Amino acid sequence: MPARKLPRKTLCLLAALIAVAAGAYFLWRDLHLSSIKNVPIPDVVVENIELERKIDGKKWKLLSPRVEHKDNMVYGDSMDVTISDPAGKETQIYAAKGVFSRHTNDVTLRDAVGTMKEADGAYDLESGVAKYDSKSGIWYFSDGVTFKLTENNMVIRGKSGYYDSEKSVCRMTERGTITWGTNTEKR
Repeated sequence: MPARKLPRKTLCLLAALIAVAAGAYFLWRDLHLSSIKNVPIPDVVVENIELERKIDGKKWKLLSPRVEHKDNMVYGDSMDVTISDPAGKETQIYAAKGVFSRHTNDVTLRDAVGTMKEADGAYDLESGVAKYDSKSGIWYFSDGVTFKLTENNMVIRGKSGYYDSEKSVCRMTERGTITWGTNTEKR
């Protein structure tokens, strides 16, 4: 049986109906995207930020090329933190990544390198993770920590430790070594 040819009007009407149905489908799909609801969107993304705050009488300065603010947390890339207090102590820490809690004023820094200066000297530090507890004023270090006291030619290394900024006390809490003398470079 030979195929019948459809009239031109019928073909045009059929093509128009298919186009309208396809358009309606895409419109319905865009209006009901369930996957978009599951994508976390930051409250604010800021680039090249410099933030200064007074926290417990200390001046905090935070620099970062890019931060995201979400749920009272500030997540930063290449975060630099400087803390100055009226007694003359100054802490400068540079980190690959960092998190600052606006609610508690706590800070967590990853791959941290910095200097803690006091009236009687300075400590250079390196740590895989550095966490600051603002209530106690204590820095907690983990994933390896190194303190270098250049005035005393002393290097303190360990897996973890802490520094009490109020009492100026530094302790290694898990397996530490102390090297002092003329050659304190890492061997």
